[in-house]
Amino acid sequence: MDDSGRTPLPPSTTFIVTVQDAYLERVQEVAHDLEEAGLAIDRVLGSLGQVVGHAEDSGRARLAGVRGVASIEPERRFGIAPPESGLQ
Repeated sequence: MDDSGRTPLPPSTTFIVTVQDAYLERVQEVAHDLEEAGLAIDRVLGSLGQVVGHAEDSGRARLAGVRGVASIEPERRFGIAPPESGLQ
């Protein structure tokens, strides 16, 4: 428990799930199954065959086992320093 008396939520990871080619027409069905497996869906990119959402990192194997999933990767974010910074 934290100072407020609540149990803190476990940390989550944002995942990008790629759907198998054979399931591209059923991406919404795969997204539903991923949600049932513990993925909180942020967006479904049907034309790309991808589902983006977040879940506990420990649940990654369960998500990868969902029918129609080709791959599941943690989201990676990159940035560049602003033009006025000394790091160029």
